Amino acid sequence: MARTITAELFASLDLVVEAPETWHFDWVSDEMLAEVAQEQGEASALLLGRRTYEVFAGSWPDRGDEVPLARRLNAMPKTVVSSSLHAPTWHNTEVARFGDLAAMKERGEGRITVAGSIRLVESLIAAGLLDELRILTHPAILGSGRRLFDTYTGPRVDLDLVEARTLERGVQLTIHRPTTRNE
Repeated sequence: MARTITAELFASLDLVVEAPETWHFDWVSDEMLAEVAQEQGEASALLLGRRTYEVFAGSWPDRGDEVPLARRLNAMPKTVVSSSLHAPTWHNTEVARFGDLAAMKERGEGRITVAGSIRLVESLIAAGLLDELRILTHPAILGSGRRLFDTYTGPRVDLDLVEARTLERGVQLTIHRPTTRNE
């Protein structure tokens, strides 16, 4: 049985997904932290694009074992998808090319989770490799920044909404899965 790949993105109401580390903290709640920690805790591996990897590798290792999510992220196997990164510095990280991901999905067991990495998420969707998309929409309009799917050029993908709920501070969690439609 193939592994599943899920992605989790923070978005504003105007669907800005770029650099959430600069805007989303006003809406972080214990409930949101528990949701993110559960998503990461159930995963057997973390998959990141190069830019997100650089942000994570520059912050999570310094947070130490007293922060449960940091302990989990620092220990788990990580793969960064990049053609320009050759020597990752974060413990337990390997570099892969996008073309390697289909084979990686077929190897082993468990769930692979993607944190952020919008270009990677778009590519996974276009290639039919993403099994679940989780979006945490924050009640803010940012006005500028990269928007969700604003450069997507892949095929049409229909999604089923499998869950929607409002978390503390008005953050909306929606979970979507690609639909297989008979044509």
